[in-house]
Amino acid sequence: MFRVVRPMSSDLPSTPRGVVNRWAENLLRELATHPDAGVAIRSVATSGGLACLVLVWPVGEKMPTARGEQGKKSGGRERCRADILAVIQAAGRPLTRKVVVRTLKAAGAGHGAGTVAKALADLTSTGELVNHRDKKGYRMPGWIRPSPSLFDEL
Repeated sequence: MFRVVRPMSSDLPSTPRGVVNRWAENLLRELATHPDAGVAIRSVATSGGLACLVLVWPVGEKMPTARGEQGKKSGGRERCRADILAVIQAAGRPLTRKVVVRTLKAAGAGHGAGTVAKALADLTSTGELVNHRDKKGYRMPGWIRPSPSLFDEL
């Protein structure tokens, strides 16, 4: 029968794909001998109006994605949720989303408005915060919501 022979990198035509394949083979060959070869690596470079993304990972693992790396660097939304709870507890009163965003920005927390909005939604869905949609804002669930009574003194 016929034997399948994979072309050597020197046999590849001088096309852009051939150049990339040669570089990839050489890169992997060199990295395989490195002592830290078992870690995922992402590298980006630009030159001459072109951009290149190189992604290397161990064969037995899933290909890493940018989404998988989000939130790992700084704690992501989890840190934002903790900061929001601290701000609302320190205020001792309900705060609107705008006020929470402004307070976190003034404190240098570094959370964007979108992250804060998503974290507030997370905290509300888990019951850590409540928002009665009374335009007064988010509050701790244990706080008593004053309601008018017929027997209040005028």
